[in-house]
Amino acid sequence: MDKLTPNMLIAALVLPLFYLAIYIDLLVDRWRGSGHYDWPDTVASLGVGIANSALGAVTIAVRIAIYTWAYTHAALFEWSLASPWTWVLGLLLYDFSYYWQHRMGHEWNLLWASHVVHHSSDRFNLSTALRVPSATMNLWTWLFALPLAVLGVPPVVYAVATLLNLLYQFWIHTERVGRLGWFDRVFGSPSNHRVHHGVNERYLDKNYGGILMLWDQLFGTYEDERADEPVRFGTRAPVRSFDVLWINLDTFWKLCRDALATRRAWDRVQLWWRGPGWRPADVAARDPKPAFDLSTHEHLQAQAPGAVGLYTQIHVALLVPPMVLALIAAPLTSPLGHLWIALHVAFGAQVLSMLAGPRWKRALALEALRLLSLLAFAIDGAWLGGFAMPEPLRWAVVLIALASLAALPLLARRWDSISGSPTGDRASATAV
Repeated sequence: MDKLTPNMLIAALVLPLFYLAIYIDLLVDRWRGSGHYDWPDTVASLGVGIANSALGAVTIAVRIAIYTWAYTHAALFEWSLASPWTWVLGLLLYDFSYYWQHRMGHEWNLLWASHVVHHSSDRFNLSTALRVPSATMNLWTWLFALPLAVLGVPPVVYAVATLLNLLYQFWIHTERVGRLGWFDRVFGSPSNHRVHHGVNERYLDKNYGGILMLWDQLFGTYEDERADEPVRFGTRAPVRSFDVLWINLDTFWKLCRDALATRRAWDRVQLWWRGPGWRPADVAARDPKPAFDLSTHEHLQAQAPGAVGLYTQIHVALLVPPMVLALIAAPLTSPLGHLWIALHVAFGAQVLSMLAGPRWKRALALEALRLLSLLAFAIDGAWLGGFAMPEPLRWAVVLIALASLAALPLLARRWDSISGSPTGDRASATAV
């Protein structure tokens, strides 16, 4: 038990509560007819979060290790963990560094290629909060925390501040909470975070703060939400897909394509730290993109059977326990064992997101493969990575896998029944 860490407790308790809150909010949305959720988008958001959480345990460890190394070798001051000021100032300084991390994530193409995943949904709800590419963002966010290590902020304070900042921001991803008066001017809130996710010219690149809006007020990036200009969510170069893998790769692929297409070596280099939307002049001349027009902004929707939606939402929820296992197993099993669990979870998230798109036939075959492997693990009695399954859980997994395999032909028939329509097997758009 000496390998147990606070992160394991958070994974075991807080993350499942977040997913439970999302499903409750989704049911409330259906009951009220609010239209804040659309099932393919929700499955994509949750799939992105689940896959990145499972795969991100290693990159989180790398980020903390780099910070600890910098603190050990470069700290100018020693802060007492017994002093409450260490924790208060550490949280404040981290929130300041988060502002710049977040802002540069919007201003440099290389960083935006990762952070854009969080903005890729044209919906704004609690599931959007979990559409975070943590597996890739952990590879660069530590850069902005290095000044804290030099100042002597202890690694445990940095880790706790990072966690609190992340947990705080879950509740601000909603349209269900309106303006909150003075609170909006001081703290991160649903209103000013809706602004942050907006593609309207007035709202673009505003309200970067995590917990405090103080930094936006100081550096001129604060903007109020206006009743006369509803926020339109998403990005100005939308991914137009619900595929988890493509959501993660789309912007990076476009940047690579422009870098390879330009004839100027300097443009090939500077492209990566230019702002989103910048393109080499020769590439833009040969392959022009239309200017963004808010009046044509549309929701991406999948013309997919409702039975597919029900199936994918149930199975995304069933991926949460193995995702938690992937997080808590990292210090308890071999790297190969952890990778095996993480890849299984990520594969499931990917396949479920494909079921709403044009590759649904391939997705059904891959889903059958996933369920058969799950069935084999359950019959063997050992979970991925060598963890023994309790007997009741073992038989529950067997029954779920068998029932799901039996449901796949039904899903195929439902798809076939609508595949003759012009948009029956592809994503379409509806006006906002």
